[in-house]
Amino acid sequence: MQKFKVLAEKIFVIFALFVATSGLIPVLVNPVDASGIIEDPFTPLIMLGVYSTMLAIIATRWKSFFFVAQKDILIWLLAGIVLASILWTIAPDITPRRSILVLGTTIFGVYFAARYSIREQLQLLGWTFGLVVLTSFVFAIAMPYYGVMSVQEGGAHAGAWRGIMTHKNMLGRLMNVSALVFLILGINNNYIFERKYRWLPWFFYALSLALIILCTSKTALLVFVTLTLLLPLYRSLRQKFTMLAPVLIALTFVGGSAAILLLDNLEFIASAFGRDLTLTGRTDLWNVVIQLIQERPLFGYGFSAFWRGWDSETSAYIWRTMEWEVPYGHNGFLDLTAELGLVGLVTFTLSYLKSWIQAISWLRLTRTGEGLWPIMYLTFLLMYNLTEGTLIAHNSIFWILYVSCIFSMAVESEQMKQFNWSNAVLVQEEWSEDILES
Repeated sequence: MQKFKVLAEKIFVIFALFVATSGLIPVLVNPVDASGIIEDPFTPLIMLGVYSTMLAIIATRWKSFFFVAQKDILIWLLAGIVLASILWTIAPDITPRRSILVLGTTIFGVYFAARYSIREQLQLLGWTFGLVVLTSFVFAIAMPYYGVMSVQEGGAHAGAWRGIMTHKNMLGRLMNVSALVFLILGINNNYIFERKYRWLPWFFYALSLALIILCTSKTALLVFVTLTLLLPLYRSLRQKFTMLAPVLIALTFVGGSAAILLLDNLEFIASAFGRDLTLTGRTDLWNVVIQLIQERPLFGYGFSAFWRGWDSETSAYIWRTMEWEVPYGHNGFLDLTAELGLVGLVTFTLSYLKSWIQAISWLRLTRTGEGLWPIMYLTFLLMYNLTEGTLIAHNSIFWILYVSCIFSMAVESEQMKQFNWSNAVLVQEEWSEDILES
């Protein structure tokens, strides 16, 4: 009976994470629209069921949940700011509902960290992304009307795969996380898989890369290459402390050199990637968004209130100004500031910087593959939010993983330090006994 309960809970978590990818259901509801932010009537209802089930599970082990939940105050402060934005939102019909869903998403991230170790989380994510990868291939090959962008956006992306996502760029973003998960599972092969199954994570890693290529998202491919190059550099941070300074200097030098090369050859690089110097109009868009932010700089316009098409005075103004029905700001930090103001932006920045320090500490504490997961995921999150929006979001796997990374590192770092301290004391006692006996 106990084994059945454990299995049932894992299936529940995999299902919840799959729905949180925003895959399958939205594309079935509206296969023609390719805005990437399709609202469907089913996903919120499903996620409400997920959160209700989650609360019932938490009630059976509430002590362990609250032990983990009190490990980070900034996440709860962010969730509190989202809820508080109900008081000043310009969309009082939308912000309350979605703010509550953000709270549910945050609690799910904490539950995920409280219930499973980072290694177990990666295994469950492997099952989740394995389903996404396989169903994306099925949709693109067997049901191209749904899985390939043939008519969307006037045929501008004809032939690009989108799998079970609403847009090719969303598939590319998700497959970067998928590739990270399977890469770390592959590195951890000796600890997780039996010998005859050790090829499996590398197989899905290759399929994830294939989908990044087939979706034709240049941003996704660039992020994948960058993360791949950063992996060995991050692993080198595990060396002795005397090696840390040269590694950081090398990282700074490489980053600075790359930035100089990009700036000196911007026009050539932009044309090679089929882009103009305004990053396909993004800089013009950002200027307009910043102008609107300056009107309500401290607290913003309210969670999920800024981008609502013609129903919002802000996005309607941007659409008229840009002559383009842009669905979001193409920069996660700008979108966050527009919704929650400088208060929200500063709070998130502090949370991110704190989590980055935690990630380096966690990396140096461990020697296995899961030690790389938090810092790699944080790098992915930063890179993608320069041109996309993947920060605080309701029913989002990206927010779930950010929250779970923070709380998992806090708890497991304490456990590991206590374990090492206990071992050190034990060794010291044995050494003292040997001295006395001699």
